[in-house]
Amino acid sequence: MREYVVENEFVKAVRKAGGVAYKLNSLTANGLPDRLVLFPPGKTVFVELKAPGKQMRPLQVKRRRQLQQLGFPVLCVDRFSQIKDVIEAVRRWKPGEAFPEGLGAAVPELENVTLPGELADMSDFGDTLEKTDPEVLAMFEELEDIAGGGEVH
Repeated sequence: MREYVVENEFVKAVRKAGGVAYKLNSLTANGLPDRLVLFPPGKTVFVELKAPGKQMRPLQVKRRRQLQQLGFPVLCVDRFSQIKDVIEAVRRWKPGEAFPEGLGAAVPELENVTLPGELADMSDFGDTLEKTDPEVLAMFEELEDIAGGGEVH
């Protein structure tokens, strides 16, 4: 069975349960989950859909971890049998509380690696791993000083 078959059934089930499951497409961030799932009142969950037995790629696992650190539940669904339990968990969940664990497909652990010398300190790099130009940053600091310190007429 293909991923799109699981995804289509998931989207139909979310709609039937009173929510929406928007397809996520990003031009600037790879590895985001397939669907942004919204239920009233203000429930936001990300869901990665896979073909049965397929696992999330390392970048997808990394994005999952980043979204979870921001407080968003991120689930993986790879079988029809998981859909009902995932939807019911989202409907019962109250934002701000811990999301129930053990739902959906298993997500592989990421191996921690040590980067070589010049890459060891990633604080000088943006999301694209391009060095941040200090002159560009200084320009933004000047703009903040102007906007924050002066009166707007």
